[in-house]
Amino acid sequence: MWRCAVRLTNCQWTRERSRGLLDHTATLSPGGDFMLTGQAIRHHTDLTNVVADVAESGIALIDGVSRAEDLTALASGMGTVVPHRDSGPGGVTTIEDRGASSPAHAGFTRSALPPHTDRSGVPTPPVLLLTACGRGPTEGGDIVLVDGRAVHDDLARTSPTALEAFRTPRTVLFGGGDGYLGSVFTHQPGGAIAVRHRLDPLVRFAPSVAPHVSILRAAIQRHIVTLPACIGAGYVINNYHWLHGRLAYSGPRLMYRVTADPRQSTPIIAGFRSRASEHYVGLFVPTQGVGA
Repeated sequence: MWRCAVRLTNCQWTRERSRGLLDHTATLSPGGDFMLTGQAIRHHTDLTNVVADVAESGIALIDGVSRAEDLTALASGMGTVVPHRDSGPGGVTTIEDRGASSPAHAGFTRSALPPHTDRSGVPTPPVLLLTACGRGPTEGGDIVLVDGRAVHDDLARTSPTALEAFRTPRTVLFGGGDGYLGSVFTHQPGGAIAVRHRLDPLVRFAPSVAPHVSILRAAIQRHIVTLPACIGAGYVINNYHWLHGRLAYSGPRLMYRVTADPRQSTPIIAGFRSRASEHYVGLFVPTQGVGA
């Protein structure tokens, strides 16, 4: 069970956006990193502000999603919907307990999902991940979110040797034997950094990286945020910036998911800008693109 740095304990966050229920002080975040500080909650039709939030901080919190089609409409407004292996018409994946047993389908169980990025096993994952709750759980099932930039910059401060290992090309096999061989952090053209991550049976770390995994796990732990799964509420994240997961649950929890790539005309980038010291970032020499 993860311990969270920030947690909201009821579903009022979908109805009281004007009260700033997600306002948290910097003391809740080691090093003062962004952790939903002052984050507004947008109606799913508020395209301009949703795009602006994702461009600025990698995440937008949304509400008012009454149908799966609402999520598809938002995704189409932001860019091009990217079908998922498990998606149905319109690119929507309905995530609920189906009694799945394989690690590749762990989302279709009631088990907890460790924080991860979506489609880590393909060369070029979709940039946008949109999720909303269609039916709430009886107990548990909180949404888990982790700011990848906060984790990266935490490692830059506390364990630069580990961070160097996690940015080394071709040291992590994501998605099993036919997956993608890459790294946890990748320097992108233009100076952005992308995160690609999973910690489950479908990932393998090179011997040079494996000793540092416990350090990465601890850094992720320090930056976990959880939100309750409330009907009609959800989020849009930059999949190259934020990790997502969930807590174990009981009851009829159902989530809608859509993945997309943003239009080039939007200010959304595939990654994040590090806030680590200029000294360290200067040592972060470009090595490979996410699709390399």
